[in-house]
Amino acid sequence: MTPRGLWVSLFASLALNLFLVGAILGGLVIGHQIHSHMAPHMGPHPLWNAADSLPPAHRQAYQALLRDQGMSVALQMREARRNRRDAWGALMAEPLDAAGIDKRLADARALELQARGGVEQKIVEFAATLPPDERARLADGLAHSGGGMRPGMARMHAPPPGGEAPEN
Repeated sequence: MTPRGLWVSLFASLALNLFLVGAILGGLVIGHQIHSHMAPHMGPHPLWNAADSLPPAHRQAYQALLRDQGMSVALQMREARRNRRDAWGALMAEPLDAAGIDKRLADARALELQARGGVEQKIVEFAATLPPDERARLADGLAHSGGGMRPGMARMHAPPPGGEAPEN
């Protein structure tokens, strides 16, 4: 190899190495920024805190129930996301199979509802074992867990002061 070719190879190798180091460091910095911005907003699921006012033994039993349901729900939700991803990917196919896409999306929704329904059923079964005062506290915690309405939605459904709820 000529001296000039050696210098060109050396320079190309140096440029490639600098690019790779920069890309890796940039990825680490971006990953850290994303994680640090998301971390404060990510906490336990709102259902987890619904039993905070229960006695410790019942609170622990409730949280154990949620933990037990977690794996099953995670698998169902993963499959639902996969179905949804496949459906959106099928939008690019020619010819377009709209019925097939609708079916995949319906399957994803059904899996999500099944997962949620299973957890809700277990919570109801657990609540049935509680004394009435504790069941009322759990119900209050569940009502305020954010499981139903998003913030601000309650105002839309609440009747105006001194009036009836609007007809939909």
